[in-house]
Amino acid sequence: MIENLKKIFGQKCTSINVNFGLTEFINIPTKQLKFCEAVNYSFNVPVKITSENLGCPGARRCMSFDTSDSHLSKNISENNKIPIKFIRNVLYTIPKLNGIKFINLGLTEYMEKEIHPDLYIIYIQPVVATTIMHSLAKIKITPSVPPYSLLSVCGNVFSNCYKNNVVSISFGCPESRKEGGIENNEVVMAIPFQIAAELFRNFPGSLFHQLSKSRMK
Repeated sequence: MIENLKKIFGQKCTSINVNFGLTEFINIPTKQLKFCEAVNYSFNVPVKITSENLGCPGARRCMSFDTSDSHLSKNISENNKIPIKFIRNVLYTIPKLNGIKFINLGLTEYMEKEIHPDLYIIYIQPVVATTIMHSLAKIKITPSVPPYSLLSVCGNVFSNCYKNNVVSISFGCPESRKEGGIENNEVVMAIPFQIAAELFRNFPGSLFHQLSKSRMK
């Protein structure tokens, strides 16, 4: 499905699976990356993220590689001049995942023949997000749009989508806009595999046409 999605959304679309031992070649970075940075790389090449190469404290918290919200709250508060109590309340709403061993990002069409992805992450223009939200409404699906610009790609998008099986949209956080390649005119969306497949089943031609027109505006 990834090639069909890239035809609609463009290159900034990645296919993601959690914990499946792929037999195909996949890049395992030796340097530590932020999760949003890995997503950005995976638009072009497959990447495997593990506890050893995931360096972002926020992402490590979301994957339960590290579990101290108090230390993370203090760091975010100091770096962004946001009250620490507010940060703690925000973190309470962002899911932590359990049982994560590794994450495969950037699955190719060939890899998808071996395993179904769990979800897709896509960078899109707001007008495209509007079109998708209207299509979701027609099949009675409500996306999650957390209001906080913290742990955007790793938490509000990836972990929220994976744990709660919901379409998740975020406006990005300062780190993801700097390291994750999110442009000024883009937002981030995660779509569970089953919902992406349902969109194709229900709106195979019309959705493609609407989204293609939206991207050209």
